[in-house]
Amino acid sequence: MNTLSTSVRTIISLALLVGGAVGFFLLGKPVVPTRPPDRGTLPVVRVVTAEAHQGGIPFEVDGVVVPFREIELAAQVSGRIEYKSDNCRTGRAVKKGDLLLRIEQRDYELEVARLQEELKQADAMIEELNVELATTENQIELAGQQLEIDVRQLQRNVDLRATQAASESELDVSRRAELTARNSLQTLLDQKKLLTQRAVRMQSAKVLVNANLDKALLSQQRTEIFAPLDGVVIMDNVEQDSYVQLGSPLLTLQDTSQLDVTCKLHMRQMNWLWQAKLNTRSDTAHDSTTTDLTEAYDFPETPAVVTFQLGDVSYHWQGLVNRYDGSGIDNQTRMIPCRVHVDKPLEVTVGESTTDSAVAFNPPTLMTGMFVKILIKAQPPIALLKIPQTAIQPGNIVWTVTDGKLKRNIAKIAHSNERWVIAHQHADGLQTGDAVVVSPLATPISGLAVNALKPNAPIPDPTAMVAPPIGRIPVDTASDQPNGSQTKTAQGDQP
Repeated sequence: MNTLSTSVRTIISLALLVGGAVGFFLLGKPVVPTRPPDRGTLPVVRVVTAEAHQGGIPFEVDGVVVPFREIELAAQVSGRIEYKSDNCRTGRAVKKGDLLLRIEQRDYELEVARLQEELKQADAMIEELNVELATTENQIELAGQQLEIDVRQLQRNVDLRATQAASESELDVSRRAELTARNSLQTLLDQKKLLTQRAVRMQSAKVLVNANLDKALLSQQRTEIFAPLDGVVIMDNVEQDSYVQLGSPLLTLQDTSQLDVTCKLHMRQMNWLWQAKLNTRSDTAHDSTTTDLTEAYDFPETPAVVTFQLGDVSYHWQGLVNRYDGSGIDNQTRMIPCRVHVDKPLEVTVGESTTDSAVAFNPPTLMTGMFVKILIKAQPPIALLKIPQTAIQPGNIVWTVTDGKLKRNIAKIAHSNERWVIAHQHADGLQTGDAVVVSPLATPISGLAVNALKPNAPIPDPTAMVAPPIGRIPVDTASDQPNGSQTKTAQGDQP
């Protein structure tokens, strides 16, 4: 009994399989008649014209505000601090020329008075020496006259002796008188030379006293310590009535009239700045072998905008990327440290607020330690074009329409934002004037014929496109018939 029921079920199953196979071959595959291509059936795409971009390549980097310079003031003289300004405290702002500290001046005043008296003594001694020198010159003149008389008397006695009119003793007396007069004159001349040398020494001593007096006056001036610049006290190390030694650090000032912003640029960003620098040079031929060290590290100065975001309000300062922050590439980030100089940190512009309730106020200035954004606009001599962001497909693929057909291009993007993309032009790629597709594409294929529309052109009515006959199933156009000349219809189709 069980064997019979199993056989019946097997026979029924085989019969169903055979029947299904026969029915499948009898029905066949319906074929939809093909039609010649029609313009109305082509995919519709919107295109825009790629425009030339002349505004350079803007890019944004992060930065931190740092001091332009910090000055440490030290004691240039020793003494007790007898005065300390209220502004000479950490965090207080000072103006250039403000008196910050004063060291006790009494010792230096006494030193100045002593040297002034020494200077007066030196002047008196020089005057006394001048009088003595004048007296000596008068004596020299008289001694010279006496010598002339004695010389004439000697000559007369010599003449008389020759005629036997004078004795030998008289001649010796004349010779002795002439010798004495000559000796007196020579003594006075030697005394004059000595006085002249003493005058030189006294003048030198006076110069030395003057130098010591100037030094004492300078030390007296250095007892008062003034602010050398407009800035903020970031460290003070002394209090009033404390004693300081020569060279002791007193306080540290941070210059607030100018500030710097540290940032790091990628090598490709730095390359844009380098190219811009080369573009601004003269057309004179430049031999790279003769480049000196100064020119090699000459930074391509580029304008920048420093932005600080406070809530939903942005504040902007004008700056200049003007130097490297070091001499090489950072070992960890492989980026180039740079400095942005903000010459006027008090001149701030307020950007647009994202909410109506935000209160836009001007912050007093940039402050060290702020995290900011830096917008740098490089001007390299590179051909660029601008296209909408919607034209960029995954993989930086951009589809263009040439002679009514799609063309696949790989865009080399220089910069992009929410709306626009700035890309490089290439002879075998994107060019200014290309029709760039901005509408979505389901399955784009290079060489596919499309109907390109301008952005503001109306899209053709889909109902106007040629559709298959009513009741016919749109399936593959390939026919299973040997010659493909006959078509079969599915069940339920009208002939």
